[in-house]
Amino acid sequence: MKGVRDVASGLMTFVLIAAREPRVLAGFMLAATVIPVGDAVIVLRRGGRKPTAYGVHGATAAAMVATAAILLA
Repeated sequence: MKGVRDVASGLMTFVLIAAREPRVLAGFMLAATVIPVGDAVIVLRRGGRKPTAYGVHGATAAAMVATAAILLA
């Protein structure tokens, strides 16, 4: 199920890249940051490993915010 969500998110990103609208792509990236943050919360609340929550999902969220900031600059 998660794979379908990730594929759909990736396809939406490619559509926005093709549209050549950096601000719209940045807005999408910021909104989509909810996904890895939510995944990290789920991992932590279900007794998962903190390095996984922060290292994988937290790093993904940080990279998405950084990418959005670059697009907005």
